[in-house]
Amino acid sequence: MRMGPGQIPRENLTWFFEELEKTDTGMPIIYVNHYPMDSGLNNWFEVMDAFKPYNVQLMLCGHGHNNKAMHFEGVNAAMCRSNLRAKQDFGGYTILTVDTDSITLQERVVSGETLSPWLSYSTNERPRWESNPPRPDYALNQNHPYVTEVWSLQEKSDMGSGMHLHNDQLVYTNTSGEIKAANANDGSTLWTFKTNGKIYSTPTVCKNQVWVASSDTYLYGLNADNGKELFKLKNDKAVVSSPVCSGNKVIIAGGDGHCRAWDVTTGKLLWDFDSVKNFVVTRPLVNDGVLFFGSWGNRFYALDIETGKSRWIWHNGHANRMLSPAQVIPVTTRGRIYLASPDRYMTVLDEKSGEVIWRYNDPENRVRESIGISEDGNTVYAKTMDGELLAIDASVPERKIKWISSGEDMGYELTPTPVVEKNGVVFAPTDKGLIYAYRASDGAFLWKYRISNGLINMILPTDSGELYVSAMDGKLVKLKIYFCKQ
Repeated sequence: MRMGPGQIPRENLTWFFEELEKTDTGMPIIYVNHYPMDSGLNNWFEVMDAFKPYNVQLMLCGHGHNNKAMHFEGVNAAMCRSNLRAKQDFGGYTILTVDTDSITLQERVVSGETLSPWLSYSTNERPRWESNPPRPDYALNQNHPYVTEVWSLQEKSDMGSGMHLHNDQLVYTNTSGEIKAANANDGSTLWTFKTNGKIYSTPTVCKNQVWVASSDTYLYGLNADNGKELFKLKNDKAVVSSPVCSGNKVIIAGGDGHCRAWDVTTGKLLWDFDSVKNFVVTRPLVNDGVLFFGSWGNRFYALDIETGKSRWIWHNGHANRMLSPAQVIPVTTRGRIYLASPDRYMTVLDEKSGEVIWRYNDPENRVRESIGISEDGNTVYAKTMDGELLAIDASVPERKIKWISSGEDMGYELTPTPVVEKNGVVFAPTDKGLIYAYRASDGAFLWKYRISNGLINMILPTDSGELYVSAMDGKLVKLKIYFCKQ
């Protein structure tokens, strides 16, 4: 449910590269992908570069739901209609006819009519690849004055979650269903635990136990030293949200309408709140004995940590679940909960009562889901869809903008990943693999750095001037930051 550019899953690319190695370069190939093979797909170039030695005769895509002749970097291509009927009486589909010297496309309507061919390509020649097509720019990283890469690794599958730094271990997950611990100093793997589903859950560590949920319906508790299973706690449906610990409890709001708490010592179920509307994807916030989280049911919940009873539930007034305060990771300061949602409202709720303190939709500064809080709790940051940062004065109960970022902006931006502040610098994630740094005092642009071309899952700063960063395409990086406040 995270918005961002299309992406071919890393595990699919891993398979694709392996199959290409087995394929004769003269073999005629027809390639099919839902998205067009251009920059609307954040890793299109990996496929195109791998295909260069091969005899690709046609690339097929959908997404646009129209019949359309296309070309991708010199390769013949076609977008084909969907089988939906839209405003027509009947739906339809595309028939490809492959002859010795051509490929022909025509449409068949489910009423039985086959229409005349609308496109035909000759197959007598190999593709004429463009020279120097556009590619993501990593030149900005060279001789960077403020950032040095310490280490990086590339998983063979996507990464759909953040990380947790525990002593000298960096615990993270991937969509192959693996929970991993890396040596934080050099990135080497210390241990791996495999679940039976995909993982989009960010790990947490408490009492030397690693807690992660999987889409196989279980919440796993592992020994942080060696990755051995300690607990396997059942939910009724796939879980794509993240757990949180409080005292002797590990708590998760899942995909089955329940939020549950277990004892981390015994694995015993302590309480079960069974009235969550729709499913949960976020990392909950714990403050003053209360658990706060939103769901894709247009609701935001405050539950008592000890009993699981509802303190209050706020409804945003929408019927469309796509406008829910579900993806945002809430922040709190001075008794106020701050949210931003796809309805482009920033909402501030009273922590004790759930009453709305203020709620504002600013068409000039369209917030969405990415927010964060300053280290001193006096400022709440919100990233706009137009790639700027807002700094909201959190010391007062009304909406007061302290600054809007200046200098270079991030462009059109949808990633819901939180903004973080460290040592006077605000780090902003993007859906294009770039990290932007702004001065916390006035929002002035400082620098940017690219770790990949995928959506940034998390930026995790340390007290010693390091950033751990993961991206959706399976890239995990440790950076050394030389703080620049200018």
